[in-house]
Amino acid sequence: MKNIHKKFACWLLAVLLIFSAGCSIITPRDTEEELVPISSIGVLPVLTISHLQSGKENTAGIEAGAESINSLLADYFQSYQNIRLISQSELEGLPSLKSGKLLYVASEAGKELHYDAVLITSVERYRERDGSEYAVMEPASVAFSLKLLAVESGQIIWSADFDQTQQPLFENILKSRSTGSGFRWLTAEELASAGLTKKLNSCPYLLKN
Repeated sequence: MKNIHKKFACWLLAVLLIFSAGCSIITPRDTEEELVPISSIGVLPVLTISHLQSGKENTAGIEAGAESINSLLADYFQSYQNIRLISQSELEGLPSLKSGKLLYVASEAGKELHYDAVLITSVERYRERDGSEYAVMEPASVAFSLKLLAVESGQIIWSADFDQTQQPLFENILKSRSTGSGFRWLTAEELASAGLTKKLNSCPYLLKN
């Protein structure tokens, strides 16, 4: 009788192990999120956002940052066949476009220009380093956000934020260096380029065919 009980216990344990293993295989597949079908993307001109808590916001610096990031976006997407930058003049020339909330403007631009999605980029901070690549008084500091809007649904289907001020080497050793800055101080454009590339590379809708 003891042998029967022992065999039954072993059989039951084996069944439970098989069942639990089967669940572990099925669950991830069942919970995967499906991507919204997107075949074309329009990239809006970079927007600027001013934070005036201190009353000393460097507006000129942010405007320069928007221009720099616009150039970086053009370089990044130059080999993409289904992604195109929307010019400021093209945006202003849309007949049905009215002033309104950002997502409304982006959605209307996408409809008028026949894009499935629109990439919205806004720069909040763009401070150039004060010094050289080997010695600085103030390091470069950049903050921007990215949002991909699905035109048909009006929903944000992907977003990412970048907010970084380059740290001294001894502090970088204690952290993961996402910018690959090495042993020198980056310019604001180099910092923005590293952050932009990293964030865009993580977007599942920007994978090349």
